[in-house]
Amino acid sequence: MKQYLILIFLLFGLSFCAGGNIKIKLNPDLSGNFLIYQKKIKNKVPSSIGPGSNLSPVSETELVLKERTFQFRNITSVLTPGIRFIIYKEADEETSTFLMTVDTSSRSPLLKTLEIEKDEVLALAKEAKTRDDIYRFNNLAEHIQFEIFLPFNVSQVYFSENRTPGDWTARNDGGGKIVVNLPLASFWENKFQQTGVIVKFKE
Repeated sequence: MKQYLILIFLLFGLSFCAGGNIKIKLNPDLSGNFLIYQKKIKNKVPSSIGPGSNLSPVSETELVLKERTFQFRNITSVLTPGIRFIIYKEADEETSTFLMTVDTSSRSPLLKTLEIEKDEVLALAKEAKTRDDIYRFNNLAEHIQFEIFLPFNVSQVYFSENRTPGDWTARNDGGGKIVVNLPLASFWENKFQQTGVIVKFKE
């Protein structure tokens, strides 16, 4: 019992913030919605009110999902800290290009926008990997993930420069859905100042 009390004391009020998720839904006129999801795990003092008798409270974990939604008139005019969007078409190409550039440096303002703290993410990832229930909830704690929904026929998705497969993901899930995962470790190690994601599509 003494060990449980010590554990509860250490975990009281402790909150871990996960890696951020950004979802962008684009309309044919280039307007759309910009959503930010933030996942947090809070360890709390367990309630003394249990689901029955002969049960001693040990721990209580609260999983919190925070969503912020914004609208924009034209994706190319959005000036989100650390992210820029460009759409263009070369004269000799049949496809158009959707280009997203992300500041992936250690001082990226995107980290502040998503309220990502290195110590919290590492602690959360360590905790989550020992608990299957939390790991399923937060399996992307160590990445920033973009889900982009384009109203176009997407033919190709790739990074503008070489990135390590597995850690870095830029893929076409079909139906105009693009998924991009950027590892937070690369931000913290300041490996790349900028990262570009190129999407080729036909209108």
